[in-house]
Amino acid sequence: MPNNHSKDGASSDRACYLPDFCHSETNLLMILVLELIAIVLALVSAPGNGNLFIYVALMSLYIQWIGLSSAALLCLLRRTAWMYHTFSATLISLLVVLMVTAVMAIVAFQLNELLRFDLFQYDSLLSLIVKHQVISLILYGLALRYFYVHFNSRQMLQTQSQARLQALQARIRPHFLFNSLNTIASLTHDEPDQAEHAIESLADLFRASLNAESSISLGREIELTRDYIELEQMRLDDRLKVEWKLDADLENISLPALTLQPLVENAIYHGIEPLPEGGAVIIAIRQQDDLNIQIINPFNKNNMPSHRKGNQMAIKNIHERLDLAFQGRAKILHLAENDLYKVDIRIPLTSPRSTHSGAAH
Repeated sequence: MPNNHSKDGASSDRACYLPDFCHSETNLLMILVLELIAIVLALVSAPGNGNLFIYVALMSLYIQWIGLSSAALLCLLRRTAWMYHTFSATLISLLVVLMVTAVMAIVAFQLNELLRFDLFQYDSLLSLIVKHQVISLILYGLALRYFYVHFNSRQMLQTQSQARLQALQARIRPHFLFNSLNTIASLTHDEPDQAEHAIESLADLFRASLNAESSISLGREIELTRDYIELEQMRLDDRLKVEWKLDADLENISLPALTLQPLVENAIYHGIEPLPEGGAVIIAIRQQDDLNIQIINPFNKNNMPSHRKGNQMAIKNIHERLDLAFQGRAKILHLAENDLYKVDIRIPLTSPRSTHSGAAH
């Protein structure tokens, strides 16, 4: 899932399920919800002899005061030590909401008496404060429950996707490992420099596979893929040809780790190895309105051994990871036509969320 987001460890340390009240999107959603609540409360409690629209407007202003003032205080308190843990964050946020409700109730009561809006139909200021605090407690309690369930759901999804990514990172096909070691062994006496380079490439590939972050730069992903191709070219020699078609200035674009390399591995394993004469793998990466990655390899179903048929695990898992990272906005298509197998990936040019998944086609 390069890293335009904070480390997962930092967020885990805070372990706070409350949303970020400093974020404009959170506040916009809160304003809309508060406005709906204000309208409902106004319709329920509006006096029969007054102007309903004025009453709704005054009730909306009052409730928005409470909501936005509470959000501002929680935003200021967000980075304090008390907000690092679930219990203290819950208690403090409840106290903030109740305190703001009491203060706003006092202000609104005094204004109501001064301007004679006839907004509140209560006998005393104390009755007004208590009743409004109870309403705030109930509504904010429901909101806390939603925040907690939503947070746990996201944590569970991230845990599951992390397990998939670890499976992909730890998976190096045994045939590839053994073939690479045999290739290195054959080079040791005659071409020691090339054997040393092959060992370094294999080590880099394993290191990246086992320790990859949730998302990396496209430049690093391309470098990892080139290391893999070098090892396969030592083994397949002239049977494997790779053609790169890259736009300039793509290196800093972020994408989920191990997106490109497993698909190139599949192209070689399923497309090149079964053909006695070999073939060419085309890797085209272009930046248009989005990032477009195309991988094309020869494909002959008649020459494909049975154990290679029908294995779509890489495409399926990479599709899942892209869905998690870009919330369904990334697309992956694959088809076989005219003896060619094509994989087409389109990724929006925005930073991926921290996501994880994994395995291989």
